[in-house]
Amino acid sequence: MRSLRRMTRYMRPYRWVLLAGLVTTVLPVAMELVVPRMLQYVVDQGIRSGNWEAIWNGSLVMLVTALVGALATLGQGVSRAQLSQGIAYDLRNELFTHIQRLSFANLDQMQTGQLMTRISSDVDVVRMFLSAGLSLLLRALLMIIGSVIMLTVTDLQLSTIIFIMLAVAAVVIRSILRVAAPLFMVVQQKLAALNTIVQENLAGVQVVKAFVREPYEIERYRQGNEAYMAENIKVGRLMALAMPSLGLITNLGIVAVAWWGGLDTIGGRLSVGELIAFNNYLMIGMAPLLLLSNMLNMVSRAEASSTRILEVLDMEPAIRVAESPHTAEALDGAVRFDQVSFRYEAYAPPEETTPAPAFQGNGAGMRTPAAVNGGPNGNVNGHKDVLAQISFQVKPGQRIALLGATGSGKSTLVNLIPRFYEATHGTIAVDQVDVRQWSPHSLRRHIGMVMQQTVLFSGTVRENIAYGRPDASMEEVIAAAKAAQAHDFIMAMPQGYDSMVEARGANLSGGQKQRIAIARALLVSPGILILDDATSAVDMDTEFKIQEALDAYMRHCTTFIVAQRISSVLNADQIFILDGGQIVAQGTHRELLTTSPIYRDIFRSQFGEESLAHFPLDASQTSHPDRREP
Repeated sequence: MRSLRRMTRYMRPYRWVLLAGLVTTVLPVAMELVVPRMLQYVVDQGIRSGNWEAIWNGSLVMLVTALVGALATLGQGVSRAQLSQGIAYDLRNELFTHIQRLSFANLDQMQTGQLMTRISSDVDVVRMFLSAGLSLLLRALLMIIGSVIMLTVTDLQLSTIIFIMLAVAAVVIRSILRVAAPLFMVVQQKLAALNTIVQENLAGVQVVKAFVREPYEIERYRQGNEAYMAENIKVGRLMALAMPSLGLITNLGIVAVAWWGGLDTIGGRLSVGELIAFNNYLMIGMAPLLLLSNMLNMVSRAEASSTRILEVLDMEPAIRVAESPHTAEALDGAVRFDQVSFRYEAYAPPEETTPAPAFQGNGAGMRTPAAVNGGPNGNVNGHKDVLAQISFQVKPGQRIALLGATGSGKSTLVNLIPRFYEATHGTIAVDQVDVRQWSPHSLRRHIGMVMQQTVLFSGTVRENIAYGRPDASMEEVIAAAKAAQAHDFIMAMPQGYDSMVEARGANLSGGQKQRIAIARALLVSPGILILDDATSAVDMDTEFKIQEALDAYMRHCTTFIVAQRISSVLNADQIFILDGGQIVAQGTHRELLTTSPIYRDIFRSQFGEESLAHFPLDASQTSHPDRREP
């Protein structure tokens, strides 16, 4: 129960509510313990003696205790609800905040469905235990302790029976808990796996339908659901032992008291009232045992959920912040890689998960939902270096292009600049400062990034464009949208910039989402702009217009362009060709056509053999390959 004990710290901010809950838990128990004594008084002093005053007084006391107990129980319910929701609120906030602090490396190790289960289902299980569960447990313990005391006061000899019963019950409960806790951990893991299947299918429904894989996915879900059901049945069988076991112990105790107490009453050692009171106290003491048998399920489930929540909260961010981190109001944009190597130890990056044919006409490679999430199942590189001894230096304002086959390390390289991942070896410096000495927030604030997978949030178009600068004026938002060639289609939407974007941008095309993402990156006026395959979903003409509009922005920042189409990188100051995690060639468009067989092959695959002879070697002679003279 170590994990559950750690969870009790979330009750500390609610000390007064907890105190009110404690008082309203103790009062009903105290009232219940008064009733058998009053019943003994009514029987012995009233009924047997024919004393109506004793009957009246005893009944009045029992009525008052019932009313006080009812009011206290009402107060207990109110305080329990307040405590319950407060704990859930704090726990969810802390979990979400901690997840936000984790790096890509941490998140790649956990599936989205697993995190969703922990922040929702597991939090609710812990919430229920810390509020209702602990309250019921306290009530049960108070009733057992109180009844034992009253039984001892009533008759010490007969009390021996309840001591034996409690000892046997404790052994049974402890044995069941020891077996149940690991089983509930497995149950929560199966539930998380089931949630992951649902999340992946919702995210990748187009892929499922495109490849007619509905029967496969239905079977996969059925198997996951069957595994979840099987584990729940195991738990159910175990927990089914608790109620009859404790019920049998209770009934044996009642039989023993009836036999032994009956003999003592016949012999004159006990009065009838004392025997009735003793039996009532016995029932008050034994009832919590049956309650505890029902609570075993809650306790075991809460321990398993607490362990899973703490696995996330105890996870140290892979990106450590320096003790005195470097900050800056702006970036010049100088970038240096010095003998940089990188490997994914236990997960795969988005780019390297599912290979796709390199440099096809539209440059688009399809990935499964698992590939989007990364993780061990998508790791095709194992522990091999994804980048090996990369060295280069970029001056402020330069435009750098990265080309290479899928899995060559392009996206990995640009993800190291904002320090989404930590380089395994070597040094990366931005403005002559090692990225490990930078404040991650300060560094990333000055980097505009359009990622390979376009992510939009539910909200208006304006809110999505201004995501990195919520205080941006409408004029600035429109200027960024125009540069990204997004203004026209935005104005064609029903409410223009106030039009709502559905979850995951479902009401926008791939090209529209990419253009909004480009506008979002431009609006932050970055010192470094990273475009990771940012125009793969737009047509060539729109790409040409975007490049023309971006030219004005790119003059004021350092730009890294990850591309699959050569048309996207013609005007780059330097083009890096990556193969197997290494830069195997670099130079301008003209230089690489002359010196790099790989670059020539890429060019030939996109424009044909005849274009190689006619295409201008100097990029300044053209800015759009489809607009050249024949």
